[in-house]
Amino acid sequence: MSDFWQKQEKDKPLFGNLLWSRPENKKSAGKLLIIGGQAGEFAHVAGAYEAASKAGAGSIRVLLPESLRKIAQALPEVEFAPANQSGSFARTALSEWFDLTEWADHVLLAGDFGKNSETTTIIDGFLLKGSKHITLNLNTLASTGIGLEQLMKMPVNLVMDRAKLQKIGIALGLTTPIKSTTPMNQLADILHQISMGNQANLVIQDDQNIWVAVGGNLTSTQSERIDNTHLSATCAVWLMQNPTKPLEALTTTTSLFMH
Repeated sequence: MSDFWQKQEKDKPLFGNLLWSRPENKKSAGKLLIIGGQAGEFAHVAGAYEAASKAGAGSIRVLLPESLRKIAQALPEVEFAPANQSGSFARTALSEWFDLTEWADHVLLAGDFGKNSETTTIIDGFLLKGSKHITLNLNTLASTGIGLEQLMKMPVNLVMDRAKLQKIGIALGLTTPIKSTTPMNQLADILHQISMGNQANLVIQDDQNIWVAVGGNLTSTQSERIDNTHLSATCAVWLMQNPTKPLEALTTTTSLFMH
């Protein structure tokens, strides 16, 4: 095995010290902002809230478009921002995004945004100008307008599947294509190459493994198939609580799903 790749084994977490040094109270467990939703759709947001609560977030606030007020107002700590005629976030909602970000330690873009061009503009503007740690799940990645090559150069956390990784490989012009049959050793070399020259932290879920790639260093963990919303929310909480240790935090997250 390469010196940049570590395998995490069942009952042997690579960074067990993080498991035993969790925040002792909610005040020190971090403030997470979850943003998402459009008219009639906020399942990913609700799922992310539940997963983040279970993962130990200290405080959570949720920001939804105004179109969801009637059906989502019972959600704890929920706030609403202007919506457009289609029920997605209106362009004027961006100020609320930034205002609530000032409160948060970490932001999770949880999805359900749809592919409305106005909302895409908001997401892109937020990513380009935001100053806090941001995690994007697979559902949100489908709603961004920023090219994958540019997104890889940004200090964000991307939680995805192999299909999205294949698209990143194409965007970066890799000479070796990423396929569903690509063996682990070769995939490790590709991930090392991709992450070494880019700022984005990657979590990639495969059929039997979850990969973490940070600055050229990798870990892999055998895991059951995890819902991407659940995985990304859990990643966001651990990153929030360990902001200077992304490889360790994300790898420890994957240890929770080992089989």
